[in-house]
Amino acid sequence: MRLLTVLLLTSVCISAPGQRLTGKYSSYHGHSLELRDDSTFRYEWKFDLVRFWAVGQWSYSNKVVHLKFTDIYDTLKRPDKPDSLVLSSDEKSTQVNYEEFVTAQLASGGQTHRGITNNLVFRLQRLYPADKEGRIIREKTSGVVAKKKKPNWYFRKD
Repeated sequence: MRLLTVLLLTSVCISAPGQRLTGKYSSYHGHSLELRDDSTFRYEWKFDLVRFWAVGQWSYSNKVVHLKFTDIYDTLKRPDKPDSLVLSSDEKSTQVNYEEFVTAQLASGGQTHRGITNNLVFRLQRLYPADKEGRIIREKTSGVVAKKKKPNWYFRKD
């Protein structure tokens, strides 16, 4: 019985890191990242009336979370011009006319990959930005308003 318990606990501990990754993370600079169980993610940065976001797929190997961004496009319909693809202002791909497109461009924010790296190192229940080789980027950064520099890692929110 004792051997069975040890084997069961060992298998749970080995499989747990992948499960512990999922959840909501935040940073000191208004960034949030949600890693979902279905290997999709949602990234968002908010400040005042500005809101940027991105979605995609994530994978995990060698303590590194790899983010692959997926752009969402709308079809822009204009009279007497061919249809074209434009980045969507929301997470649903639709058809938009020229007035809707211009209005969305005037609003602050939209879909972008800026503000987050493609690689994050998972360590001590935090996600640290990493370079292409998987090395943690340790430099502190200042926010939009605050002059004091703060860590750039993500901490678990839930």
